[in-house]
Amino acid sequence: MELIYGIKDRPSLGKVILFALQQLLAIMAATIAVPAIVGNGLSASAALFGAGVGTFVYLLFTKSSSPVFLGSSFAFIGSMFSAFGGAASVTVGYWGLIIGAVMAGLVYVIIAIIVKCCGVKWIDRLMPPVIIGPTVSIIGLSLSANAVSD
Repeated sequence: MELIYGIKDRPSLGKVILFALQQLLAIMAATIAVPAIVGNGLSASAALFGAGVGTFVYLLFTKSSSPVFLGSSFAFIGSMFSAFGGAASVTVGYWGLIIGAVMAGLVYVIIAIIVKCCGVKWIDRLMPPVIIGPTVSIIGLSLSANAVSD
């Protein structure tokens, strides 16, 4: 697969505006949808605030070399439902969410350290496109019931 734009390439202003609008719509929909689907008092404004803070921290660590916005992930909806479903109260469910987020963050930090030390070729061998594609599809299909019911 060949990239359309290299890391140092800059699209024209018109394309930047179009790409930014596309990104805004996708991220806003996801960041607002996740709290709405999970419920239990989760706030879309808190999700947007957390996504914004996370994005600024990411940009500081990467020295703005990668134009990424960190938003809500649909991949964690199942575990978020479990945190509330298995909890004795909503407050305990929130603690489950916090502990789960910290643990997921630690896993990401460990993977980042491995990538920093060993590079990314091991990821391509461990998870080739033939694995990643179906995994993303399964996540989407598992959420289809929520899309229909909501």
